[in-house]
Amino acid sequence: MNPAPSMPRVDAFFAGCLLLAACQSPAPPQSLTPHEIHTPAYDLLLPAKQDLSRPGGKALLILFPCFSCDAANTRSESPIADTAVANGIVVLLMNFNQHILMSEAEKREVLDTIAAAVKAHGVDATNTFIGGFSSGGNVSVLLAKELVHAPRPGIGLKGVFAVDSPLDLVHLYECSLRDLAKTTFPEYKGEARYLIAFLDSTLGSPTDSLANYERAAPLLNSSASVAPLKDLPIRFYTEPDTAWWRTNRDDSYEELNAFAMKRIHDTLVAVGNARAEYITTEGRGVQHGNRHPHAWSIVEERELVRWMEGLCR
Repeated sequence: MNPAPSMPRVDAFFAGCLLLAACQSPAPPQSLTPHEIHTPAYDLLLPAKQDLSRPGGKALLILFPCFSCDAANTRSESPIADTAVANGIVVLLMNFNQHILMSEAEKREVLDTIAAAVKAHGVDATNTFIGGFSSGGNVSVLLAKELVHAPRPGIGLKGVFAVDSPLDLVHLYECSLRDLAKTTFPEYKGEARYLIAFLDSTLGSPTDSLANYERAAPLLNSSASVAPLKDLPIRFYTEPDTAWWRTNRDDSYEELNAFAMKRIHDTLVAVGNARAEYITTEGRGVQHGNRHPHAWSIVEERELVRWMEGLCR
């Protein structure tokens, strides 16, 4: 389960790093260079002093990587972090990975790490946004739910976003069963077996243990699951290139993260969330220099920054 050799659903859910550009722009003057702090748990990017609209930056953006990735990979896969910090936003790139669900203890531990980073480096977290790619989106949504349920002093959650994430674990389970039944792409069946075994061992089968999924999944296609986020601005990014998925994975639209995320979005709107957005793109997805619709690159970073700025107050 890593971004290099791909399997149909692990690659689709947890994958991929973009190649670094062969040529890089000259380094900006020292006065314009963000201050960077690197730790085992995270990388922190602090805007250059003259870019700050107030002490600590105008907002805090927390980014979670894909399943086998880390903070460095997040930064190399997408210009989101560098664009945000260039616009006066503090960026916290987390190394927490390999989770499609989280225990209560894990949620507390990650939020403790974030709170400690904010305190240690004097970051103003009044306007906090959390987002992640693939399984990182699962983590982001789970932490957003936790912060809505039990707010942390000093951390003002203003929005959350997920980039082509397998949020609906019932859908993930069902699609994994379909993958095992297919005669095509046998080299990718190992991922489906892994996911079924993992979900069986942690939550049970959705047929027998749906209540466990309602409790533990980031979001399901149900009013009860989405209700905690009915008042929070939330974005779902996806690139539903059905032709690519059919050719490269033999997946139908109904098997894509795009399908599950659209259902969740519609359910959020139905319960009253007027600030839930389902954003589709076309032709933006790239992994390792190759066309792939499951990628950080589907997010238009400048527009994301404008969304965050519009929610700050």
